[in-house]
Amino acid sequence: GGSCVQQPWSIGGSGSTYIYGYCDAQYKEKMTREECIQFVKNALALAMARDGSSGGVIRLVIIDKDGVTREYVPGNKLPMFWQQ
Repeated sequence: GGSCVQQPWSIGGSGSTYIYGYCDAQYKEKMTREECIQFVKNALALAMARDGSSGGVIRLVIIDKDGVTREYVPGNKLPMFWQQ
């Protein structure tokens, strides 16, 4: 069995359980391209901060009408939500 359900966003992976609240609170319809990118970076950084199995960098692929763009965010450039 299985199902196919249409939903506005989907997450998975070992860190995903840590960010459902963030995604529920921060996702909004009709975000700009830049808002979408920042939403994803923030979500990944939050998940990585809590999950010991997640990597230390973000490798982001943006697919849009203009093609494919790859973006790399090293660990020292990840979004921060607290002071270290």
